Amino acid sequence: MLDLIKLLQVIIHPWSHNGGFGNFTWVWIAAAAERTKNMKFITGVTAAIYRYNPAIIAQAFASLDVLYPRRIGLGIGTGEAMNEVSVGFDWPSADTRLERTTESIQIIKKLWNKGSVSGDNGKETRLSNNNNNNNGFVNFNGQYFKLKNAKLYTPPSTNIPLYMAASGKEAIQTAGKLTDGLITTSKPNNCNEVFDLFNKAAKEVGKDPNILEKIAKPKISYSEDYDKAFKSCEFWRTSQIDDAFDRDINDPRILEKTAKEEVSDDDLRKSILIITSIEDLIKPIEEYFNAGFTQVYTHSTSPNEIEFIKKFANKVLPYFEEKRNE
Repeated sequence: MLDLIKLLQVIIHPWSHNGGFGNFTWVWIAAAAERTKNMKFITGVTAAIYRYNPAIIAQAFASLDVLYPRRIGLGIGTGEAMNEVSVGFDWPSADTRLERTTESIQIIKKLWNKGSVSGDNGKETRLSNNNNNNNGFVNFNGQYFKLKNAKLYTPPSTNIPLYMAASGKEAIQTAGKLTDGLITTSKPNNCNEVFDLFNKAAKEVGKDPNILEKIAKPKISYSEDYDKAFKSCEFWRTSQIDDAFDRDINDPRILEKTAKEEVSDDDLRKSILIITSIEDLIKPIEEYFNAGFTQVYTHSTSPNEIEFIKKFANKVLPYFEEKRNE
């Protein structure tokens, strides 16, 4: 599916100091959804490890779904130091972040009454009383998070899709077991192993991997002037730092300095689709679908975003709409 869907980052600090911004995404979703009719909004992603308690995340997105039914999705991830450390938390290991994320997903699903909840081993874990036989009140006694008779008095009006961004083996398996789909930065030429892990994990808990989403978010920069298109990619140089998500760096100025020292121009070019003709996007996007991705979110960093959106909507979307209707 290639639709007008906005994938939004939930950040305090941006990836780069220069040209950075830090709007509160949940507020922005509500404002943008009110001004549109069909556009869908998914966070890419909300980190449910420290600064956002999972019960509050569940409440926020339930409220958004009531206001804008079938247009809201939640993407969950294990976070970045630039957001968590900046508000006073230590930066833990990847294993700890995944454990906290797993508990958060369990809590959110339970508060949404979103089916059964399995742990990382596929077994029910530390949850007491199904919503249906406890009047919607939920208890949870986890290692990191606890609920005591918590209830959403304004529950979701629809089945909110819950996705997880993952790259490591354990995280990919967790996404397969606990969520409705995987958000990955893998490209068509290296996604097979990721999909195999995801599909196998889903099957282990009795889920059909064929109905789960596999979501790509390729970075794109478009301009008829190649140099301008490439210059506009500079903001994302920091995201190409090795082990960027594991580094205890929360200052965007330091991220920028590190990226300039460690990430070459060639590395940056390889990570982003830089195009000078909008039609040149059709083939690489088609490669994502042919590789097994079910949704593609075009993550534009073009110098003129309005021009990109207009040309994309006029030239690229119609092609895939026609393909979908064949």
